[in-house]
Amino acid sequence: MGFSMKYMKALAKYFWIVAALAVLSCEEEISLELNDQENERIVVDGRFTNELKRHTIRLTKTASYFQNNRVPALLDAEVYITEENSGTRYDLNLVDDILGYYETEEISGKAGETYSLGINYEGESYQATTYLDTVALIDSINYEYEYFSLYQRGFYKIRMSAYEPPPLGNIYMFYVYLNDTLFNDELGKTPYQDDLFFNDSYMANVEILYIPQEEIISNTNYVRVEMLSISREEYDFNDAYITETYSSGSIFSGPPANIPSNLKCTSGNIDGLGFFGASSLSSAEMILVKGHDESTNDPDY
Repeated sequence: MGFSMKYMKALAKYFWIVAALAVLSCEEEISLELNDQENERIVVDGRFTNELKRHTIRLTKTASYFQNNRVPALLDAEVYITEENSGTRYDLNLVDDILGYYETEEISGKAGETYSLGINYEGESYQATTYLDTVALIDSINYEYEYFSLYQRGFYKIRMSAYEPPPLGNIYMFYVYLNDTLFNDELGKTPYQDDLFFNDSYMANVEILYIPQEEIISNTNYVRVEMLSISREEYDFNDAYITETYSSGSIFSGPPANIPSNLKCTSGNIDGLGFFGASSLSSAEMILVKGHDESTNDPDY
């Protein structure tokens, strides 16, 4: 019996060694063609609002997965924005040939209108259409400092009060400026929310964003909050972007997928990437006075 068990263990060990060698011998190197030039796509990034200003749209081209340089700007394109109901056309001119920024004259959009971005480039035509919705008006903003002993640092909670009007389905996004610099300059730090839980109600002291105390350098600071309306399509685009860039990479992540875009090729070629949005905007300002001890700042933050 002892001899039999020894024999079986040795045989099993031999079997697994042979199986491992068989797997290794079957490996085949596969070279993936990632973003060849024939698969190059146009990327749009821009927003049209009800503010009276020069609106900018950034247009670039996709680059190779292995390229470490700045993405190439899309140059020599015909770019324009059309107001659907009136047919008014606003042309954009290239103002930055390094980053690919195109700019309008000083104009403003209208709430309740649909706007289309048109692009003609190298014989191909593209269009992105979006609705400029109304936005709730901010009554006031305020802040509160709170120290968290667990993290040995504090945060300034930026809060807003406003009445959220009907109908159900409004969606909002928030930009917070600290001393005239956009603090949440990444989508991953930018809050956006639909009105499912506060439709037709007053939102009192709703927390929008936390600013770590390390970011508050001056004793007196200027804070501006902008509340923007966004479409359901942009909400879905943001969700997909967050999922693919901030929530992937673990062993439980699904396979990567293309993020939906509203830039469609109307001449039959491959569609573009990115998103062209439209928003109404309301804002409020306040002074934030530093209220924490510098000794609590985390040097490794």
